[in-house]
Amino acid sequence: MVTVSAFKDGFTALRANPILLIAGLLVGAGSQLQYVDHFIESPYLSGGVSLAWLIVFPFVIGGFIGTARAAIDGTDASLTHFLTVARAHYIRLLLATVVFVLLVFGTAVGFGLVGFILGIGTMALAAIHEMAAFAAGVISLLIWLVSILVVIMFVQFYDTAIVIENASVTDAFRRSVGIVRSNLKSVAGFSVAWLVLLNVFFIPEYLLQLTMTDAGPADVLPIELGIPIAVLLPIGIALSTIGFAYFYTVYTAYYMRLIAASTDTLDSV
Repeated sequence: MVTVSAFKDGFTALRANPILLIAGLLVGAGSQLQYVDHFIESPYLSGGVSLAWLIVFPFVIGGFIGTARAAIDGTDASLTHFLTVARAHYIRLLLATVVFVLLVFGTAVGFGLVGFILGIGTMALAAIHEMAAFAAGVISLLIWLVSILVVIMFVQFYDTAIVIENASVTDAFRRSVGIVRSNLKSVAGFSVAWLVLLNVFFIPEYLLQLTMTDAGPADVLPIELGIPIAVLLPIGIALSTIGFAYFYTVYTAYYMRLIAASTDTLDSV
């Protein structure tokens, strides 16, 4: 099974190439930069840091995918290789990331408008039957959410297509859609398992987010954890580092197995 094999590939590659943890650390620490204003109380500096991170992220992810590929293949998984791959694909990854964000945002806005129109009808329905209006509202919200997730699922491999297959920006999205269409059941199952397991490693970060809001963890969880930010922050960075390094190696391995299976199928025809 491709999914199970990819998770095994990720573990094997990470164990043999701890260099992958360095890239994981970059992402783990970078993901925490959004909380910098809580410590320095400067929203302008915080906004600048967050923007800088968005610009740097395509460089990091490109280098990581290239290094993960080398680790899986058993070749040169070094820091030098990381930098070389990152530089070679940075511009395309940056442009593709902007396109990806616009696609997701456009889908959210588009279906949000449809939901707004349906919401007007729901208000009219509420005057007739409140339960039916509530059900219609829930269904509308689910359609909006599922639509966004479907778009993400179909275009999610744009970055691996660029790094692994040296695709252009437009070809990367076409390749991602084509791969998903050809392996829809497998990709859907993998995406759900990957996303759920990855988010386990981000629990400290989610608790940190709650700690820094008016709600607080105690308003969401049945118990008061009493964990200070000074503890949650390093734990979040550590788990984000491991989680990113492992699961993005799995993500790379999964894509490599999909394209290998696709090539084998074409060769047998």
